[in-house]
Amino acid sequence: MESKYIAVKLKEAEEKIEYYTSFGWTLVGDMEELPGGKIGLSFERNRKELASFDKIRNAEKAYAEISRPFPLLGFIFLGIASILLALYFVLQKSFQFYIIFLFTSLVFYGLTIYMMIIFLIVSIKRKGLQKKIIKNVGIEAGTIRSLPLKNNIERETDDTWLIANNL
Repeated sequence: MESKYIAVKLKEAEEKIEYYTSFGWTLVGDMEELPGGKIGLSFERNRKELASFDKIRNAEKAYAEISRPFPLLGFIFLGIASILLALYFVLQKSFQFYIIFLFTSLVFYGLTIYMMIIFLIVSIKRKGLQKKIIKNVGIEAGTIRSLPLKNNIERETDDTWLIANNL
């Protein structure tokens, strides 16, 4: 059994409850009023009740990665490329194979540009990707209220459509 406690603004309470319930969390207890116009929410999730818990957890991580507001890997690659370029200029006179630093820095600059392009594409399509993740997890785990659980649907057999065939 996992439990989580979060403090959110009153306006965002319904949105957060919907978000966490779509990933299999259940709201436990009443909403606690906190100072500053915030509300405390307690959630629990039972791993044994969810049929595909690993898929739900992986989707929750993917949702968090998409929601990240800045391209961390792009900035890391930019820093590495800049350091390698500086080493190229510094070691030009004393190191025989100084050209390696130039080529490596150019590779990292190329990877930085690639990461920034990916970040821009994800930023533009962020809301759609988040909705798609929540929908897929809800269908897989049965956490969408309007859809039935996969485990509750009977499998089709030869006798399933017997009454319809006889009419």
